[in-house]
Order: sequence, then structure tokens, then C-alpha cells
Amino acid sequence: MFKIGNKIISDNMPAFIVAEIGANHNGNLELAKKSIDAAYECGVDAVKFQTYTSDELISNKNDLIKYGKKGNEVCETLEEMFDKVTLKREFHQEIYGYAKSKNLICFSTPFSLDGVSFLEKLDNPIYKIASSDVNYVDMLEAIGQTKKPVILSTGKSTIGDLDLAINLLRKNGTKELCLLHCIAIYPPEIKNMNLNIIKTLKQMYPDCVIGFSDHSMGITASLGAIGLGAKIIEKHFTIDKNLEGPDHWFSMDPNDMKNLVTEIRNLESAYGNSKKRVTDCESLDKHWATRSLHINKKLKIGDIIKKEDIEMLRPGYGISPFDRDKILGMKLRKNINKNEILEWNHFK
Repeated sequence: MFKIGNKIISDNMPAFIVAEIGANHNGNLELAKKSIDAAYECGVDAVKFQTYTSDELISNKNDLIKYGKKGNEVCETLEEMFDKVTLKREFHQEIYGYAKSKNLICFSTPFSLDGVSFLEKLDNPIYKIASSDVNYVDMLEAIGQTKKPVILSTGKSTIGDLDLAINLLRKNGTKELCLLHCIAIYPPEIKNMNLNIIKTLKQMYPDCVIGFSDHSMGITASLGAIGLGAKIIEKHFTIDKNLEGPDHWFSMDPNDMKNLVTEIRNLESAYGNSKKRVTDCESLDKHWATRSLHINKKLKIGDIIKKEDIEMLRPGYGISPFDRDKILGMKLRKNINKNEILEWNHFK
């Protein structure tokens, strides 16, 4: 269990839902704010951004990358793509303040030591480590030393990789840690989601909160993850899937995200508790729609109840059929008519 702002993340609390705006601001401050507005209207708990420059990420800047929906792909150099979607350092403080004004938790994924130092100056409340940086030893050490909660994505990682990363974070001061199951391609097919890994992570790392970073299309995988115990759900978010950029096309738009939040909350509400009983909403139906013992002929005071005198019919507020053998051979102390419901006061 740990706390971020006014939100508690634990197995006993509602899932913490993150709208991953990521690079979908297209480097534009106003688009970032509009995205925050839209995320707020969807009912999410937090918005997340990414803090990087192309220099902090790659050495192969001139290599080509192709992205986008099939039939509408864009091809450009890695440098061109990353430079378009970099969130300028000078925009961060205003974005954090704007999200806070909407009562949303705002945090970011750094991709360098300088990014960690910069986010510390903003009092970044929690650090997300991308799947691609599970082995970025220097940054893991720096993030651990902040003593802030950490969300670690596990895509493209082995259990051995995770053990090394977790031990390094713990050694340097991380106490509150969440592991996100993740299939780190964009987007993966639903058949490749392998959600049972969530159960594996819960068993292997019982001192960690377990969540799910969902890059698939639709809400099926996220709802499945909730059913398996995920307590953080992260989904890419855009205000318009048709905007230019590498991630918009597979991200959730406001209609999608609102539907996801609604269905997660519905699912959580449906879980109820583990105590098996007749619920309040069932009690009236139990009264009328289950069976009880009825008498199939007119009987009078002093008659002895025999098995052939009894029918098991609705309504069910009389003596239970489970108690039939208890009353066989008992003497009636009241007259009773055919089809009358048999009750215990007939024997008192």
C-alpha cells in the first residue's frame, strides 16, 4: 500500500486509473492542457507525461521509423519524430499546476539523470520507469535516491531483469513500488496480452502493488487485469485519434476512456464482498420465489402429518423443504386448509 496525493493504492481500494498523455501533446502546451481537461471529464485519477529529448534517448538519430495505422503510415527519422513530441522543460511546471487545479495527480516518466533532477525540482510525486529503461542502472539509482514511490513497467523484461532492477531501487531507497505487467509493442494483439503474468507477479513480489500498462486496443484487457487484481491501470490517451504523431492512433479518445473508467468502477462495485448470504436485494424474491411446505388437503386439529400430505410449492416463507422430515409425525394444533402454507405455529 502507498499514497499518492490524496489517493491510496492498495488491494483494498479502487484501482488507480492513469491517462497516459505521454507524447500526445505533440509538443504543444495548449494541446497538453486540453488533454488534461478531457482526462478530467473522463474521471481518471492521474495524468502522465514523458520527460526527454532526442539527445537523452538515442544515438541512431538518422535511422528511419514507420508508425501509424495500416494504410496511413508515416516514415521519418527517429530524431524528427522525437523532436516533434518532446515536452519542453519550460512547459512542465504550468502543466503540473494546471492538472492540480483539476484535482488530478500529475507525474512523468524521465529518460535521463537530468530528467530526474529536473522532475525533483517540480516535486514530482511518483516516478514511472518505462519498460525500455529497466536496465538503465544510473537512472534506477537516481530514482531510488529520491525515496519517492516508483511504478516500474515490466515489458520486454525477464524475471531476472526485474529482480536486478527491484534490488537496485530498494538498495537506493525505494520503499513503495508498483510493478506494471506490460506487453511493450504498440498495439499488441489481444491474444498476446498474457494477463496471467499478473498472478505470477503478485505471487513473486507480494510486497509490491501490481498493475497493468495496457497498450492494446479496447477495454477487454484492462477489465481482465482488474479481475486478476491489478490496482493501477495505465492507458494511452488522446483528444483525437486522427492527430499527427506516433501514438494517437492506438490511444483511447475521451469516449473510450470514459467507458473504461465507468466499466472498471462497475466491475469493482460488482465484486461486493466474499461473504455468502441472501443479499438485501434478493430477500423479497426469496420470500416469494423459493419453495416451502404446503398442505395438499384439508386437515384438522390433532391430525398427524404424513409425507403424502405435503407439497413443495411457492411462495417460500413457510417451513423450508429441508425441514420436512422434522415435522413428519407431528400433531397439528390448528385446522389447516388445502394449499395452505405450513408454518411452525401450526404445531404450537
